[in-house]
Amino acid sequence: MSKHLSGSGDGRRGVDSGARDSVAGRIFSEVLRGAACVLAVALALRCGGSSSPSTPTPSTSPSAPPVTAPPAAASCPFGNGSAKAECSRRTPTELLSAIDSAIDLIAQRPAGILDLTDENPPHSRQYHILSQKVFIDALLANLRAAGLCAQADYDFPLEAISVKSSNDFSEDFVVVQWGEWVRRGPTSYVRNCKPAAFPVDPDPDWPPSGSGCGKPYPEPIHHFNAKVHIKGRDYHTLDSTPIVGPDANYCAAIGYTDGRGYCPVRIEGSRDRVECENWRVGKATDTGRDGPTWQYRNGGALEYCKGLTVNGCENHPSNQYGLLAARGGTYVMCAQNGACGEVVVDR
Repeated sequence: MSKHLSGSGDGRRGVDSGARDSVAGRIFSEVLRGAACVLAVALALRCGGSSSPSTPTPSTSPSAPPVTAPPAAASCPFGNGSAKAECSRRTPTELLSAIDSAIDLIAQRPAGILDLTDENPPHSRQYHILSQKVFIDALLANLRAAGLCAQADYDFPLEAISVKSSNDFSEDFVVVQWGEWVRRGPTSYVRNCKPAAFPVDPDPDWPPSGSGCGKPYPEPIHHFNAKVHIKGRDYHTLDSTPIVGPDANYCAAIGYTDGRGYCPVRIEGSRDRVECENWRVGKATDTGRDGPTWQYRNGGALEYCKGLTVNGCENHPSNQYGLLAARGGTYVMCAQNGACGEVVVDR
């Protein structure tokens, strides 16, 4: 199920708790669609064999605001990269020293950017960041001044960057950890891509830049799974999960190893699941919140849930993927693309 109920059979987040997990936004893995799981680096999707999703890992990192992606090659002297580049972390980094030098330059004039008295861990030169955006902008400016092509990551522009010195290859780095600390040294290196993998013009079917939903991007919603999660005296609590497919390659790429063709948007524990679900599902017609539109099937007609005391059902107060139902019957939930699911309540 989705966003979702604490203690639910699929391990998703608790609707009744009202908890809203913020995504760490550290996914930075360009995996091949046939891969069994996203790169197992600090920012990659976690692999797992579970057949059911679970609560995403909370984070103190602030969500990255939507960013308008610049035209490809707008600020890169080497021109466009290739969307078909092959990427791997096994290739040793060649540009790490340039990243460290660019960070050192910021540390020479840290006002408003870094707190040099606060390091994590101590004596690591991984300073406390006062402004993520200002830090990333300064880092990119230093790299470009050194003759390199550098840009913020499309999905996580406040945490990761891509750098290249030619179109022969490019490298990706995560330079912000936990939303507030500089990340530097070998652990900041994510992968090497040959030929260079950036810049490329965004595909119309990509999420907006800075959405927090990383690669591989999910397919459009196909349907919803739904269930009665909690049976209460006055009302039942319903829960829903958006499902994508049929695409066995995608399901395998995000970590499902059982050959399934239909799967949740992300596997258990993935920290960008919320953002990817919200992007693909869209906003509810009646509430304007991220998540599906719930309706009650009253004979041959569908009606919005207006309140437990009005027509026997209402949207969960803090989670659009959940519903409170005091009235027996069939409830339908739909994404903006028209994909729906339903659940029957016996009351």
